[in-house]
Amino acid sequence: MFLFLILFFVVGGVTYLAWRSSNLVLTGARGPLTSTPRTFGLTYTEENFLTTDGVSLRGWFLPSSSPSDTSVVICHGWGGNRSHMIERTHFLRSRGDYSLFYFDFRNHGESGAGRASLSRDEISDLEAALRHLRAVHPAESARIGLYGQSLGGSIGLWVAAHDPRVDAIAAESPFSEFNGAVTRHGKFFYHAPRFFSRLTLWFVRRRLGFDPNDYAPLKMVHRIAPRPLFLLQGERDVRTPPIEGQRLFDRAGEPKTLWTVPGAGHGELAEVGGRHYQDKVLGFFNNAFHRTLR
Repeated sequence: MFLFLILFFVVGGVTYLAWRSSNLVLTGARGPLTSTPRTFGLTYTEENFLTTDGVSLRGWFLPSSSPSDTSVVICHGWGGNRSHMIERTHFLRSRGDYSLFYFDFRNHGESGAGRASLSRDEISDLEAALRHLRAVHPAESARIGLYGQSLGGSIGLWVAAHDPRVDAIAAESPFSEFNGAVTRHGKFFYHAPRFFSRLTLWFVRRRLGFDPNDYAPLKMVHRIAPRPLFLLQGERDVRTPPIEGQRLFDRAGEPKTLWTVPGAGHGELAEVGGRHYQDKVLGFFNNAFHRTLR
C-alpha cells in the first residue's frame, strides 16, 4: 500500500508538471520592447490590426525613402518581439531602401493576449499582418518578401507555401516540426526527459483541440518553389540545430539557398555574421526583386 501511494504521488506529480509545462506553449512569453525605429532615426507609423479570432496586434510600418512597390515583413521568434528584430534587420531599410513591416505575435511585445499554439494561431497572426499591409499600404506592398527568425521563420514558411502573393522568403533558424522543437526546448532549458516532453505534447494537443505538428513547415516547404527561398542557420545552434535547416532545404524546391554561419548560436546570426550577414540577406532580396545593392 505504501509503495502504491508513492507511485500514485509520483505519477500524479509528473502529470501535473507536464500539464503546467503545456502552459508555456499556450500562453507564450512576453518581454518589453527595447527599441523603436526612432532609435535608428527611421520614419515609421504605429499600426494596429485584428486577427480573425479578435486578437489585437501591434506593429510598425517603415516606408522606403523613395517610391517602391516592395515591402519586407519581419517576424520575430518565440519570446521575442519586433524591437529585437528591428535591431538586427533595419539595414534592409537603410541600405536596401525596402519598406519594412514589423509586428508582435499574440502574447508578445505590445500585442494582445490570446491562445497561442506556435502553429495555427500564429499563422493567423501573420495572415492578418499581410491583410493589413495590403489594405493600408497597397502601393508599397505590391510585392512582398518575408523574413522570419526561429518561430517566425517556421510560421513564414507555412504562410509562404499557402500564399502565392509572397514573392520571396528568408527563414533564420526555423524548426522543421513542432514536436521536435518542444522536445529540444524542454531538454535544453529544463533537462526534461523525452517521456516528459511527450506527455506535455499530449496535453498541448488535448487543450488546443488540434495537433500543432499538422502545421509543420517540413510538410509544405516544397510548395514555395519556384519562388526564392533562403534558409539561414547557426553552426552552434542547439535549440534549432543545423540538421533542421538541412531537412527543410532537402525538401524544398529550387531556387533555394542554405547558409550556415560559423560559430553562431541561436539568434546570433546578425551579431556573429556582421556585415557579411547583411550582404547575404540584402543580396537575397535584391536578387529576388531584381534590385541592385546600394
